[in-house]
Amino acid sequence: MKHALAVLLLALGQVAPSDQEMHALAKRAAQNEAPAKEQLERLARDGNPVAQHYMGLLYLTGKGAPLSDTSAVEWFTRAAEQGHVESAHNLGVIYERTTGSLRNFKLAAKWYRFAAEKGFARAQANLGRLLVDGLGEAQDLPQAREWLEKAAAQNEPHGQYLLGMLYLQGRGVERDEAAGAKLIERSAEGGDRNAQYQLALLYGNGRGVEKNDRTAVDWLRKAAGQKLPEAEFLYGAVLSRGLYGEARDEKAAATWLRRAAEQGYAEAQFALGLAYAEGRGVDKDMRESLLWMNKAADAGHPQARAALARAKEGAKQ
Repeated sequence: MKHALAVLLLALGQVAPSDQEMHALAKRAAQNEAPAKEQLERLARDGNPVAQHYMGLLYLTGKGAPLSDTSAVEWFTRAAEQGHVESAHNLGVIYERTTGSLRNFKLAAKWYRFAAEKGFARAQANLGRLLVDGLGEAQDLPQAREWLEKAAAQNEPHGQYLLGMLYLQGRGVERDEAAGAKLIERSAEGGDRNAQYQLALLYGNGRGVEKNDRTAVDWLRKAAGQKLPEAEFLYGAVLSRGLYGEARDEKAAATWLRRAAEQGYAEAQFALGLAYAEGRGVDKDMRESLLWMNKAADAGHPQARAALARAKEGAKQ
């Protein structure tokens, strides 16, 4: 009876839902349950910041609502202006990574800073990255390091990776490859795919760590498994040649090259074009070869452009 009364009062908007109830409501809304979506939106329009946050997520993910960065921004902004930290961080992500007129590094930095100052570790890492690159705010390596250190102190993988890169490169800190490699390894263990890829390179080159080809390939495979195009391409290259203890497998290599190529990675598009031209790991197909060569050339790949130029010149003769 008490549970039924609570549900009734929640439906009437007379009691504030608990976090657990709100999460369950949002989950049903994301599964296209119309009554749940209507109830969530009613709560959001009544000013509930958690409901506003979840409405933003529906539009951001396209689950339970049409995919729309603009609508997501509207809801996240309402929540963030009431102090909802995760919504503020999500605003930063959208303003940084969206395309078109909505992209705004200054606003990205503003909202990352808002969340960072409230202790949100991922926002601290992202703000640090913008400060390193001078996006949205003037480049400030000492301040960037401070934010990255705060994120790393909370074991935030992306912050650990970015701080590790500063130590590797000696940017804003005294260069220390061993310290950088240690931070990057902690990040890789935490699941950051960029750190996994970088760690593979470090073990492959013996930079900051003892050179170990097998460990390098293990980390490369993990990064590729997380759909990092650079890692997919490099792992494909390793398989195509049978390097570092991996069995040569041109068919598997072509599969990894395709995954990277389909993400727009020009080096992989060029390599896949060559694979189709030569019939390595795939059936020889000059039409497919030209398709991928053109994609690589359109992305500015010099070897692809040169190959296409030679093909056109040969066709004239």
